[in-house]
Amino acid sequence: MMQKDNFMIKILSEQDTDLLRACAELCRDCIPDSWSYESFLSEVRRENGLVIAGWNECNQVVGFLTASYICDTADLTNIAVNPDFRQRGIAFLLLDFLLRELERSGVQTVFLEVRRSNQPAIRLYEKSGFFPVGIRKNFYQHPDEDAVLMQYQK
Repeated sequence: MMQKDNFMIKILSEQDTDLLRACAELCRDCIPDSWSYESFLSEVRRENGLVIAGWNECNQVVGFLTASYICDTADLTNIAVNPDFRQRGIAFLLLDFLLRELERSGVQTVFLEVRRSNQPAIRLYEKSGFFPVGIRKNFYQHPDEDAVLMQYQK
């Protein structure tokens, strides 16, 4: 677990049902084709699945991310921050926490996809050490859009 000022971050387990439900609600509000509570629960039950949540002093989940890894490679699969809490460095803190956890697990390379039009996210990822390595045509739906494939290399 990590605490910075009045903000806490931790890796969730299946016992964190309230936090997992809050992540599912935030996901539904922020991401088209969002994950359900059952999807979050399934991810924490997987041997190499991660759900990392950040919450404030009012116990309100304000951001989360999901990732999975195998051997020395990981995929960042979701990241969301409550719109009322954006531009406060929360996504950067979540990413930093994830990259440190993955490094402890021996992960050397992390991949992610991001909508080509999502320039704020691309800048965040670049600030965190990711760089573009390709384009995935028509990767996203609702609306249809290409993805920029990005990589982090330890």
